[in-house]
Amino acid sequence: MATYSYESIVKDLRAKKLAPVYFFSGEESFYAQQLLEIIEKELLDEAERSFNQSVLYGKDTNMLQILEEAKRFPMMSERMVVVVKEAQHLKASDWELLAAYLEQPQPTTVLAFGHMHKKLDKRSKAGKAIKAKTVFLESDPLRDYQVIPWLEQRLSAKGFTASPSVVAALAEQVGTDLSRLHNEVNKLHVAMGDARSLSAADIERHIGISKDYNNFELVAAIATRDVAKAFKIVHFFSKNAKEHPVQMITGILFNFVNNLIQYHSLKGKNEKQIATALKVHPYFLKQFSAAARHYSAEHAHIMLEELLVFDRKCKGVIRSSSGEYEHLREWLIRCAL
Repeated sequence: MATYSYESIVKDLRAKKLAPVYFFSGEESFYAQQLLEIIEKELLDEAERSFNQSVLYGKDTNMLQILEEAKRFPMMSERMVVVVKEAQHLKASDWELLAAYLEQPQPTTVLAFGHMHKKLDKRSKAGKAIKAKTVFLESDPLRDYQVIPWLEQRLSAKGFTASPSVVAALAEQVGTDLSRLHNEVNKLHVAMGDARSLSAADIERHIGISKDYNNFELVAAIATRDVAKAFKIVHFFSKNAKEHPVQMITGILFNFVNNLIQYHSLKGKNEKQIATALKVHPYFLKQFSAAARHYSAEHAHIMLEELLVFDRKCKGVIRSSSGEYEHLREWLIRCAL
């Protein structure tokens, strides 16, 4: 059974090394959308599309109609192209029909499915056939530790150079949404013109992420026990609460403190081993090294316990008359002073 990557599929599509059936699935829809766009816009020229291309939607069709389109012969073109978007809305019985079609697919048709935001059931007979007999790609959401390498690769592909701290700040603020990350890189590509050296000021100017007041800087301030800076950032956040929801900050702090506890337990390991165990970019090890000097393992456990209390207060589990940001300041006083 062949294994396909996004990059290998793109390469083959653009070289016109085409398969009869493509199936893109998974909780992360970015790669499926990108690949369907290439198939829809690049396999046929504009004149050929009128008679030889169909774009269908899972909500509005069924497999009989899809296969009827797929079995048509092309007119004044080498191939037919049938693109099925939102295929996750098709019925389970439809996949059995597709499995039968895969036994002898139309050689002059490229049939492509985008099974968005959901994995195909690969345990079923039809699911096994689809995985085995199509160009199959299943995409999972990026993990937090995968965002920086992904951004570094994309920025490098656009010719950008940026310090680890700039990339880390962008990754921390944008998160794991591939579509948003892709859009932000494209925005920088257009906004920067011929300039290709990215600074924190460029990120602030073109992406809208403050170089001084962001989640990355808050964690950095806590790691170095720079309480004054941490309070300044929290005050800025409290004045822009819609853009800086406490729930997001809570998740980031939980991640930081959990990793700090693990970092203490990994003393004696080399940097590569520690980065792998923590699932963080090696750049962040300096931050944890600094934090470990300021907060013992015992103190880090107290920080975690207090975070749980802070989270319960914010959710109303523990009654309190104070606001969410007051609870965050209280946590800083208890844990970082």
